Amino acid sequence: MKYDAIIIGAGPSGVTCAARIAQLGGKVAIVEKSYFGGVCSNWGCIPTKAMVASAKIVHENSLSEKLGITTTTKVNFDKVVKHRDEQINLSRKSMKFVLNSFGVDIIIGEGKIIDKTTVQVKAQKYSTKNIVICTGSRPVFPPFIKLNDNILSSKEFVKINKLPKKIVIIGGGVIGVEFASIFALLGSKVTIVEMFDRLLINEDKEISKVLETEFKKIGIKLDLGKGVKSIDETYVYTKNAKYEYDKVLVATGRAPIIDEEMLNKVSVKYSKKGIDVNDKMKTSVDNIYSIGDSTGKSILAHVGTCQAIVAAHNIMGKKDIMEYIVPRCVYSIPEVACVGKTANECTNPKTALFDLKWNAKAQLSGHEVGFIKVISENNMIVGFQMIGHNVSELVGEAIVIIQKKISAKDIAKIIHPHPTVGESVKLSVLKLMDELVDIPKDK
Repeated sequence: MKYDAIIIGAGPSGVTCAARIAQLGGKVAIVEKSYFGGVCSNWGCIPTKAMVASAKIVHENSLSEKLGITTTTKVNFDKVVKHRDEQINLSRKSMKFVLNSFGVDIIIGEGKIIDKTTVQVKAQKYSTKNIVICTGSRPVFPPFIKLNDNILSSKEFVKINKLPKKIVIIGGGVIGVEFASIFALLGSKVTIVEMFDRLLINEDKEISKVLETEFKKIGIKLDLGKGVKSIDETYVYTKNAKYEYDKVLVATGRAPIIDEEMLNKVSVKYSKKGIDVNDKMKTSVDNIYSIGDSTGKSILAHVGTCQAIVAAHNIMGKKDIMEYIVPRCVYSIPEVACVGKTANECTNPKTALFDLKWNAKAQLSGHEVGFIKVISENNMIVGFQMIGHNVSELVGEAIVIIQKKISAKDIAKIIHPHPTVGESVKLSVLKLMDELVDIPKDK
């Protein structure tokens, strides 16, 4: 049997690509050597957000007295773990259910490209017109840090079954701040050590300032601008301090998984950043594609699944190209959601910041901390930066505004429901236009 495509890797991008090819009438197989769902289902999106859901309840309860409800909060970490693991298993099963529903052949084992039309799994060789590589990414960390039972990458940390008393997190990026929120609210004493002088260094400073303030309120200690010098069995050492720990989380980034020997065999070009692809998701070999983390374009599942659709379309003769207007969501408490350019990336930006304390729905629910910042350049909206309760649910409108180049004047004419937190997107744009009358005039 000759397949239209064989997909190597059954993470979100691989599953999406296989299902879409099958939906378009193609004969497709997917190869997986480990768990279905990839990083997202097993060590990333799903387990972390399951734990965020538990941590959010603790945070909500801390606000309840203000709203007239007296509660007592007790964390049962065993049940937090049970919920987390149930969601992992459900996500894995969902992936297989999707593949089976579309008639995708599932091959268990490690897939190796033998030549441009042959994939081998164990002793069996499979013939195919096209190959899609989506082998994911792995945690990376400084060479002086050696992992062990107490010094962990995010892959191991997300699976711990006992709540640590003291945690030191190395890295104040997306992974570090999400885990800090989770474990501080569940009861651990958390310290973040970050070499840069603020958290989330890739976003604008206002985001970092609010996040750092809110983190301190829930007891997270921040050691910024120094970095880690060394670690022994008891302490993490920075330039001027030492922090005792039960567990250390090394959250210093991720890198694509690259099988150099396999890629060299079929002349697929790559670098340390990932497998080289064009906007059709083709590699340097015309019938071999790559999608997801392995391309180095992004380590976000929602990017990988969009790349998957583009690859599937081109494999099945539907011309398509990838566009990268990428939302960047951080599921800390409070959440961060951004899309497009930051003010720092603009040459001559005009910005407006709408504080959520002026949003009626945010005030009513006790979630008035945060803001929506809109950024324009050359009279075009090019970016949004948001921080606040559940702002990841608001960024969808911002993506459409930027991707479809919707003007501020057109946004101003759109009727948003009131009271909603979502109307703050429009209000931020009105402020950018100097037409906002819903809050007191600036002095």
